[in-house]
Amino acid sequence: MSARSKASSKRQTGTATPTEGGGIDIGTAPIVATSQVSRFHTETLTTLSNDIDLKDVTVTIGQRTLLSGANLRLFHGVHYGLVGQNGVGKSTLLKVIGYKLLSGFPSNVRVLYVEQLEGTDMARPVVRVVMDADRKAARARKELKLVQKALEGDDPEEVARVMREVKLERLKDELAAADKTALERSGARGADARKRLIEQEKRMEDALAANEEPISPEETTRAAAEAQELLTELFGAMDLYGEEAAEAKARSILKGLRFPPAWHDRPLGELSGGWRIRVALASALHIEPDILLLDEPTNHLDLPAIIWLQDYLSQLDNTTIVTVSHDRAFLNAIADEIIVFKNQTLTYHDGNFDEYLEHTEEKRKYMERMAEAIERKKAAAEKTVQATMSQARKAGDDKKMAQAASRQRKLERIGMEVNDKGHRFKLNRDRAGYHLSTRGDAEVEKMEQAPTWSIPDPIPLRQAGAIIEVEDVALGYDRKQPPLVSGVTLNISQTARIAIVGANGSGKTTLVKALVGDLQPLKGKINRHLSAKIGYFTQHHVDELHQHPVETTALSLLMEKEPERQAQEYRAHLGKYGIKGSLALQPLRSLSGGQMVRVAFALSTFGSSPHLLILDEPTNHLDYLTTEALIMALKEFSGAVVIVSHDQFFVSEVAEQVYAVRKKKLELLEGGMEEYMPFQEYQVVGRHLPSEAEPTPKIYRMRIFAPNEVVAKSRFWYFLRQLKKVKKASGEIIGVNVIHEKKPLKIKNFGIWLRYDSRSGTHNMYKEFRELSRADAVKALYQDMAARHRARFRSIHILRVVEIEKSEDVRRPYIKQLLVPKLKFPLPHRVQKVRSTFVAHRPATF
Repeated sequence: MSARSKASSKRQTGTATPTEGGGIDIGTAPIVATSQVSRFHTETLTTLSNDIDLKDVTVTIGQRTLLSGANLRLFHGVHYGLVGQNGVGKSTLLKVIGYKLLSGFPSNVRVLYVEQLEGTDMARPVVRVVMDADRKAARARKELKLVQKALEGDDPEEVARVMREVKLERLKDELAAADKTALERSGARGADARKRLIEQEKRMEDALAANEEPISPEETTRAAAEAQELLTELFGAMDLYGEEAAEAKARSILKGLRFPPAWHDRPLGELSGGWRIRVALASALHIEPDILLLDEPTNHLDLPAIIWLQDYLSQLDNTTIVTVSHDRAFLNAIADEIIVFKNQTLTYHDGNFDEYLEHTEEKRKYMERMAEAIERKKAAAEKTVQATMSQARKAGDDKKMAQAASRQRKLERIGMEVNDKGHRFKLNRDRAGYHLSTRGDAEVEKMEQAPTWSIPDPIPLRQAGAIIEVEDVALGYDRKQPPLVSGVTLNISQTARIAIVGANGSGKTTLVKALVGDLQPLKGKINRHLSAKIGYFTQHHVDELHQHPVETTALSLLMEKEPERQAQEYRAHLGKYGIKGSLALQPLRSLSGGQMVRVAFALSTFGSSPHLLILDEPTNHLDYLTTEALIMALKEFSGAVVIVSHDQFFVSEVAEQVYAVRKKKLELLEGGMEEYMPFQEYQVVGRHLPSEAEPTPKIYRMRIFAPNEVVAKSRFWYFLRQLKKVKKASGEIIGVNVIHEKKPLKIKNFGIWLRYDSRSGTHNMYKEFRELSRADAVKALYQDMAARHRARFRSIHILRVVEIEKSEDVRRPYIKQLLVPKLKFPLPHRVQKVRSTFVAHRPATF
């Protein structure tokens, strides 16, 4: 190995797995990432700051440019949500950051990309895989085990061989670090780094040559003393890393991700793909790096695990997190800022995902109004200039002609009065360079258009009746074992909109397989409509696309399925799912995860229009615009729909009936997804950030009913913003406390004042409930509002909840009848008062 020479330049190319031309080879095309550096840049120095600020970032994959001249900015402790359309390059950007391809990353900042943990030994226990994710601690444990075993064997030559092996491995790590430093530095610093690299290469060559020589008595004597010193050093390292504490922490994280305790010591190879993803996620959480990169962490996680992950990530205040996710509820819960990947650049927005959408829409409307105002002002000024010039020509008046020229120059200065930051426009600061006018026009950003999806409507059935009728069915795979799900009764009508939710392993997939006929019930009947066609989509269909040959395209897949059709029919069907133009001719392996889902949808619905569409986790890998397109397509679809999903937003928008699989039963949830999540009462305290103008800002307290602390904080900022008090970007949470019931075993009466939004406007309402706790009363309220008014969780604001201690204070008859014995109806306050009728009397006249 020889030292690498490097010219000083403005740009540097970072590499992870080097190829001949530079860059890395991930998939089929090399990824090349560059950033702006100089010979004075501190890209290889250890710094005290964990902030990342890289200028002029460019990322290309093959001939395609993903980023051009972008600014990558990651501040310490901030939780970012990275969003963008499918195929824009979000996962590639995470790989570039995770492998530290960009110059400018301080060497002391630990960056972890979850996918880097794949490819581990499948025979190792799960808890050991999680613990070994910390490579420094894993290497220390490995060295300690080797040295201890050698010293206990009483073989001096074995001790010497072990010391040779340990030294050689450490030299390899030092050589790799010196090679990276020499590659990245330039100028005088680069020359010094290359000299040190040559010295390190020489030491490596000497060590390899020495290992070929037989072990001498002197080396044996020296190795024993060195082994004792190394053992002392490693014991100190183990005290630092905390072996027992590390194992306890690993098991705690696995428990939070709903790993059964019996699975902690199972080999990794015995787990399914979804559980392996949880192991990789647990490994990332165990390390707690300075920068944690998560790519679709909620895929294959059930709702309790997603809620636990929200809580856990929110507690990592000293870790910078960048999350690519298309789960809107998850992004709203964890994100402090949103990074938008669009038009080959990165833009940053304060707040969570919903706030980003709201601010973007407000800015777009503002720019539209400004553009219209500027156009009206220009039109009026041009009209005035033309009239003045016409009068000057007719009269031959030079003064009027000079006046018209002056107004023409003023016309060129009409434009935006403020810059992008809202400050007053200054020409030398905001309009540098050559331009045709002194001020720019209002640039209205085009709205991102959701791809148009169109699911073909089925041919109407001639016979009425349900598509599938399930009567008292028990399901399982072995008659000798207890059934996974029993007592299932379900009716799927021809226009049904049904969602099935539940924890992983509860039996949702088993139930779906029985509905489509892939599994016969152990007990009961499943009657299917004789003429109805059933379409079935699952994530396994997406995984099967990866098994096709490298050259396979979306168009060739449809041609293989039905070769007798014409090319325009294949193109038209793919276009219904956003696979248009050259995208239909690209190899499948070059497509993003969301684009693969679209291809799988097109393949599953090609050739037949199903009367019942069963979708198992359809939103995995889909961006938020594509998810909205799928929601609109399902709403317009005339057939029946059954979905299995953990995406709260998707289920709330599509499903009219929500069923939960729990405790081996299928239960109908009258309150929808809100009923599926347990409620607690929180007191959230927040305020404006202190400033010089207001060092002690006003404190706001609010009682919030929510399933967890993260949602409680999110609701607090939502309501506070509605009241136009404080925004999340300019405020802080002081404290969050759980409110416990004083008498949890006593049934009490509660009165609830609420406000909810509907299509007809905002309504105030008062309701009463008889429950054990305030949280139970609010939960019953959400169920009642969902059943009576179709009001969802996000549209209901609980104003006040009070306990009604006296029976005479109860207003509602449905509660009063439970308290007053022998109550007669109608109640007194319901009896209409009879008004006295006016009777005219003839006045007496005599």
